[in-house]
Amino acid sequence: MSAVVSMPMVRPVVGRRSVAARRRDDLLGRVHLAVRMARRTLKAAVAAEEEGLLAEGGREASKGPVAPAAPAALVLGKVVGEAAMLLRTTAPLRGEDETLDVESRLLAVQLVAQARGARVRERLCNDAGRALEHASAHLFLGDAGYPDEAFDRLLDDILDGEDACGPERLPNHQLECAWLDQIRRGRVEVEPIDEELLVATCIGWPLDVLGCSTLDLYMFTHVVMYASDMGRRAVHPPRPVEDILAEAEAGLAAALDADNFDLAAELLWTWPMLRQRWSAAAVFALELLMRVQDEHAFLPGPDYARWAGRSGAGLAHEDVVQRTSYHANLVMGMLCAVALQTEGERLPEPTRISARDQRSVAQPAGTRPRSVGDLLERLPARPFVPRWQRALAALDEHERAAFASLCFSAWFRRAASANDIPRLREALAATLEHDDCDGPSAHQALRRLQRITAIGRLQAEAMASR
Repeated sequence: MSAVVSMPMVRPVVGRRSVAARRRDDLLGRVHLAVRMARRTLKAAVAAEEEGLLAEGGREASKGPVAPAAPAALVLGKVVGEAAMLLRTTAPLRGEDETLDVESRLLAVQLVAQARGARVRERLCNDAGRALEHASAHLFLGDAGYPDEAFDRLLDDILDGEDACGPERLPNHQLECAWLDQIRRGRVEVEPIDEELLVATCIGWPLDVLGCSTLDLYMFTHVVMYASDMGRRAVHPPRPVEDILAEAEAGLAAALDADNFDLAAELLWTWPMLRQRWSAAAVFALELLMRVQDEHAFLPGPDYARWAGRSGAGLAHEDVVQRTSYHANLVMGMLCAVALQTEGERLPEPTRISARDQRSVAQPAGTRPRSVGDLLERLPARPFVPRWQRALAALDEHERAAFASLCFSAWFRRAASANDIPRLREALAATLEHDDCDGPSAHQALRRLQRITAIGRLQAEAMASR
């Protein structure tokens, strides 16, 4: 295969950015940062892979549980697939910024050899049941304007012949494969996603916002991405979209409460990908992520704090950032790119978080309903105060009023995680004071208390009978 990649034309951008809104420029700049980090991370992953092969004569294998001395190494195949996904997400922005166009083309050149090289062909041969997943980077490249007809024919031969054997897939993986196949056949822009597959996924029934895991929330975000084709097509969800957005907001509270900015960025794309107006909590979270990214010059991933400042295995700081945070910056770039492309919806308007000094505001005694500042003080204690809580405390009470539901979601989640029944009851009573008891967190907390009561009644009856 030729290493030469055809380059899409770059349209002139004379005057375009000079007349754009500040928010649009800000979002576009963050897309640029994501593409640059993808290029650097891909280069590092390729180098690490080549070093491992030369040193060991093959791929390194884990020999048992060992306490890590450094952040987990980059996985080349994962980096390639995600970088190609970012490239496809940013393709509709071509011509918005000349520097972004150049960086995107350079990323495409880096990706070609990895997305269509010998390792991918070997996987296609030996694991044809996962052919679409193995070829996903090739598909994203082709749809972004960098096709390869010879590789297309190879993939067609594999997929259009006999049914390939393969593993059982979860519904969200089935949905992913259906989406990838639509891209392969050039039908993704004209075909809706299979509604029966969508009903079988996690957005087909209520999300357990009190007990869902981080993985559950990532699966939620991926289903939204596959179904909407990264926000490019309308979705007809199996449940009211208001319910899905409310669950996304409760999940966002859980992610922010864990300072998991990576997951928060993915959850935030629910609004633009479903073409819905951004909620106050979603705008608050976006501003918070932007502020954190500006302070660090990158968006820290969930494991960054653990390794920051440590000289594990002689890694440079750039290596630690790439290993722990490249994905957070990649999904932040995807979020901003999708927000810029969503037609018919306003960009999220900036809040005043970054302009506020870090001060607390005294509350009048005896105020009813209780203020959001009071809610912040009543939250169950944590070993650390998460960033969202400090940012919200920095606002005056009038600005905080829109974020009571965010506080309640965090309160319910903390109490449920600790199995603290009195705290659950206290939070539920507080929602009545605030007239804010319609959210999924409050409903699920009420149902949990009802189940606890039923179990207690059963136990009392059993003891009485003895």
